[in-house]
Amino acid sequence: MKTTFIPRSLVLSALIIFIQQAVFSQEIISAADFNPKEGGDSGKLLSTYKEFFKWEEYEMAQESWWAVFNEYPEASEKLYVDGVTMYRHFIEEAPEGQAQTGKVDTLMLIYDQRMEYFGGEGNVLGRKGSDLLSYRNDDMEQVEAAYGMLKKSLEIEGDKSRAPVMLNYISASLMMQKAEVISKSRVMEDYFLVSGLLDQMGGESSRWRRTRASIDDIILKEDILTCAGLDLYFATRFDQDNRDVDLLNKIVKYYAGTGCKQSDLYAAASEQLHDLAPSPQSAHNLALLFISRNDLEKAAYYLQLAVVGENIPNETLAEWYYELSIISLARENACEAVSFAREAIKNMDDYGKAYMALGDAFIACRKQLGDEFQQQTAYWAASDMYQAALRVDPTLGEECAQKLEICVAHYPDKEEIFFQDLEIGSKFMVRGCIQVNTSVRSRD
Repeated sequence: MKTTFIPRSLVLSALIIFIQQAVFSQEIISAADFNPKEGGDSGKLLSTYKEFFKWEEYEMAQESWWAVFNEYPEASEKLYVDGVTMYRHFIEEAPEGQAQTGKVDTLMLIYDQRMEYFGGEGNVLGRKGSDLLSYRNDDMEQVEAAYGMLKKSLEIEGDKSRAPVMLNYISASLMMQKAEVISKSRVMEDYFLVSGLLDQMGGESSRWRRTRASIDDIILKEDILTCAGLDLYFATRFDQDNRDVDLLNKIVKYYAGTGCKQSDLYAAASEQLHDLAPSPQSAHNLALLFISRNDLEKAAYYLQLAVVGENIPNETLAEWYYELSIISLARENACEAVSFAREAIKNMDDYGKAYMALGDAFIACRKQLGDEFQQQTAYWAASDMYQAALRVDPTLGEECAQKLEICVAHYPDKEEIFFQDLEIGSKFMVRGCIQVNTSVRSRD
């Protein structure tokens, strides 16, 4: 099929004729789109600009558009939406300089008149601030103005705010910080504002996850949420009111999210939260925190608070008692380690690691048993525990084998067993805090 090309001038001429016919037709104006208060003239002008606009002939749409803008400003809110589209196009096409600056000023005027006649301040300010930041980001005064508009938009819209407004707000904040107009603490406040709004939105959708990830990435790249920066921002607030649950939760959230769990302020806030709303899980979390800080005394304290809580599943209790046994060994309290390992096994009798911990605790108790022979008997009891661990959990085979080999090397020899008036294979009670029956064995 042969394609016939029609000159653009003919297309425009035909379009003008069509518009001239259309403006006299009452059916060309949809009541759903326009509701002019002043009668037919606004309808004619609206139809004219709309037809040019539809074909993206923005230069030709201007005259009728401006007539409606000036004479019938309440004719349609869509007038302003289309005006923004046109003037964004004009700005992109204009050379840098006074001409472009004038068009940006006009774009701002469009937003202002839209708010004057149709309200929607929160929404419109977000769009106005975003455009101002886009077109005037080389002028710090204009960046500050855009920042103020975006902030007010977020405050008005709350959890109805749009993602681009949040992103532009953080971008403006960072620009101002780099220009030393505001401090890093102020940027953090801005970040917390946006992050809090995202939390209210229940940011589980992919759109909000992407928005949060983009904002977090921007902030982290600019090195704003450092541990020292968080301390600087939160320390005074914590000192002023360390019973503010919202503040405490915010501290815990942001320190954990930025890898600052070793901060003293993070630990203090975590402990304060537990004091205000104690639970077995919060106590256990604190124990893990203090283990990571190598503060074993506090770790043991919080673990002991955790295990006395109510409605804790047996498997969880077994794990917590096992952790207590390991900490007690590290604190050189062997008898306490024995007791906690036994509690772990009582709550879960197939917990291989608990049997291993009990064996280790038996060996640690040996010096309380008396002379060298009595101390050697602790290895008999420990061997029984390592063998039990292997039975209930074969995955511990290699570790159990190594421990059993060490135990055998510490058994008494046959001569010593004979000297003690004992027989290999006979029953023997290991004393002290071990208090368990085992069997006599020799290393040779």
